[in-house]
Amino acid sequence: MPTNKISLKMADSPHLHGDTTTREIMKWVLITLLPIVLTAGYFFGWRIYLLFLIAIVTAQLCEIIWFKFLKKDLTWDLSAIVTAVLLTMNLPPSAPWYFPVIGAVFAIIVVKEFFGGLGYNFLNPALGGRALLVGLFFQDMFKISWPNPPFANFSPDVLTKATPLAQMKTETLSPAQLWQNFLGVTGGRIGETSSLLILVAGLVLWRKKIIQLHIPLIILITVAIGAWLFAGDGSLALWQTVTGHLFGGGLLLGAIFMATDYASSPALKFGECLYAFGIGCLIIVFRFWGATSEGVSYAILTMNCATPLIDRLLRRRVLGEQTGLPFGLKLRR
Repeated sequence: MPTNKISLKMADSPHLHGDTTTREIMKWVLITLLPIVLTAGYFFGWRIYLLFLIAIVTAQLCEIIWFKFLKKDLTWDLSAIVTAVLLTMNLPPSAPWYFPVIGAVFAIIVVKEFFGGLGYNFLNPALGGRALLVGLFFQDMFKISWPNPPFANFSPDVLTKATPLAQMKTETLSPAQLWQNFLGVTGGRIGETSSLLILVAGLVLWRKKIIQLHIPLIILITVAIGAWLFAGDGSLALWQTVTGHLFGGGLLLGAIFMATDYASSPALKFGECLYAFGIGCLIIVFRFWGATSEGVSYAILTMNCATPLIDRLLRRRVLGEQTGLPFGLKLRR
């Protein structure tokens, strides 16, 4: 007598899904980035918008070609556009048109898709693309332009003027300079100059529950303490110097938009705290003892590489299991 056989298949986790989709998350990231993009063009000229457009088109074409090659359906989750925008924000305003092309191809194809696509990349794609460009075009990537608004192209003679971070090695910034630095009327990369807009964007993402504040806050507190201890000439640094390090360079942009990347940061909150503390410490090392006065990108990339180790060593304690670690954690053996 025939019997009916029932085959049950357990789907991969997670089994509980929220209402927020990847596309929704990326949409809000782009919304918060838009004022920074518009302001960058106001400060550095219309040509900046062309760099963003080139990066976006290149990144999206790379993803389309890759999915066609694998014969998979493209999800149109906007992640490639977010990567392109963040990559362009890390470029100098004087970057030639082929910088965003090279950076976007490497970020999407190598850093993201070679490792399985969105959610499987262990490095932040935008910073991976920037790292390649620094290796290929070191001098050009560190050219600094100063704003000449409204929508005016910078003049070549401002390319060699030192950034506030470099200035602080020899002098103390005035309150007026710090205020200009906070608003964005200062030299730097395309999207890192306006601390005010970056902070507003971070607050919006936090209110939308897209990011949590403990990673950016730990990075900023660690850098502030490090600058206070090491930026002074044989003594503790002045508040102007500490503030200059917090608002200068790509610290806020990296801490809010790139260090909080879901795929390249640890899974547990305690691991995220260790990860953020490591980024802050590395930034201090790079800024005070490195070849340049920056270091945010490489600090984040270094801790991206350490994320699998952090996740490997730390796990949640099973109910009833003894542990000597706080936060219900236990070391893996």
